[in-house]
Amino acid sequence: MIKTRDQSLFDEMFGRCELLGYDVFDYKPLNKVNYPFVEFESTEIIHSANKTSVKGTVVLIVSVWGLQKKRKQVSHMAAAIFNAALRLQQTEGYHWGLNTQTSTISLRDDMSTNTPLKRAIITLEFRNL
Repeated sequence: MIKTRDQSLFDEMFGRCELLGYDVFDYKPLNKVNYPFVEFESTEIIHSANKTSVKGTVVLIVSVWGLQKKRKQVSHMAAAIFNAALRLQQTEGYHWGLNTQTSTISLRDDMSTNTPLKRAIITLEFRNL
């Protein structure tokens, strides 16, 4: 059975982040984990039909969580993930193009825990070609 376009893209990007040597989760870890880590937060599928098929866009939201005093490390990881997405052209059963005009990296402080954190939010918009 062929994967859905969002699952195929998710699996590929998840694997690429692991190959970069990062600790990667598809949920917020409840147990204490070491910083930094990568979290795949959400996926949005925007369908676009033409005369012969349904294509569309898949948006992945990925966060890099690190210690507030390690901004450079968080920024470097976010850039590496973005670059991995730029190189992605194909997954199982699908061809992709990253929309660089709508894909972004946003760095911010996060005070939701007792430990001051730096968080990079990476929005990756892939068009199914």
